[in-house]
Amino acid sequence: MKSLFNLFFKKSTCLHTHALINTNEGYCPDCGAFLKKYFYIVRCSRCDLKREAKIFFGDVLPEEKFCTNCGSKEFYVEKLDKISFIDIPYAIHTKEVVSPELLDFVSAQIWVDENKTKPVRYLTGNM
Repeated sequence: MKSLFNLFFKKSTCLHTHALINTNEGYCPDCGAFLKKYFYIVRCSRCDLKREAKIFFGDVLPEEKFCTNCGSKEFYVEKLDKISFIDIPYAIHTKEVVSPELLDFVSAQIWVDENKTKPVRYLTGNM
């Protein structure tokens, strides 16, 4: 019965609910994708006041239509890698999948002579 439920009602994309709890980047334990956490802050375009934000169909928007300080409707969104504790009430965070082409993996190889006549050589390079 449970397999039928998963077949019809399970979402096809991973929501990454168990990923990046204590870190800003890492792998999702559910799907294996490499993720990075970004923070977004919405500011008023006229007076530069921080406004509370929400995510609406994937877009970061302010909670209210107008700024409470100057009444302007215009806003802009800042994307930050790290956030200070002062900005926590205004920030929205998202977990975004980083494509494998953008990752810079560094590998190391060790070459050991079977007869042990030459010293061990360490070679580093990108994959």
